[in-house]
Amino acid sequence: MSKPIALGMCISPDKVAELAPGYDYLELAVSATLMPLADDAIYAPQEAALQALRPRIRAFNVFVPKEVRLVGKDVNWEQVELYVRQALHRVANLGGDIVVFGSGGARAIPDGFSRALAWGQLVRFLNLCADYAQAEGVTIAIEPLNHTESNVLNSYPEGVQMAKDVGRREVRVLADIYHFMMDAEPLEDIANAPEWLAHVHLADTGRLHPGSGIYPLERLFAILKDVDYQGMASVECKWGDDFTSESAKSLQFLRRLAG
Repeated sequence: MSKPIALGMCISPDKVAELAPGYDYLELAVSATLMPLADDAIYAPQEAALQALRPRIRAFNVFVPKEVRLVGKDVNWEQVELYVRQALHRVANLGGDIVVFGSGGARAIPDGFSRALAWGQLVRFLNLCADYAQAEGVTIAIEPLNHTESNVLNSYPEGVQMAKDVGRREVRVLADIYHFMMDAEPLEDIANAPEWLAHVHLADTGRLHPGSGIYPLERLFAILKDVDYQGMASVECKWGDDFTSESAKSLQFLRRLAG
């Protein structure tokens, strides 16, 4: 019998003290917390604070800010490589296993720019990521974003195709139920290519906390169990006025599904 799926929380460091106890890990934002373009001496106090957080950090999202362009005529590949190298080194030093590549602003294809060229730039970027991820023992999970947030990589099969084009074991795909629901994508797409699934994001109707709405979370977890998913699943949603209470209710709801 497979072990229960580990449940985590996408969160900012300042909210960790309010998180209900019992979550297995934290998921933080790369761009907001790891200061990838700053020198180590400037970052050091921040690293010490992050090391002290509990539960421990195992995943990161918001990989690349929109200011660090990955697509178009103005990509500064020297800056991109510096960003990736320092970011993934800092992820690994904090014990992170997964880095989610959503970054809709950074990967957006400019109007009039060749989609084929843009795809090639993203393949180049992810190969660069794979080089450093391999050295650091980290996996990059491509996040398909719904059509209101990105004009490329909008479905799980498209994310799989990108991962195949990159052709590196360090590059896999994420499944976020919110983006599936926004674009009416069938969850069964996961079951058609489960070997590419590296990470999961969870929310409920209106992107509120799991257990508060009618998203088919039971079906999602049934698929994950059917394909023997061995990864983690992080709550990524909007919260009301009582984060502690809502995060506790979500954990209770999700433990029943993930066990």
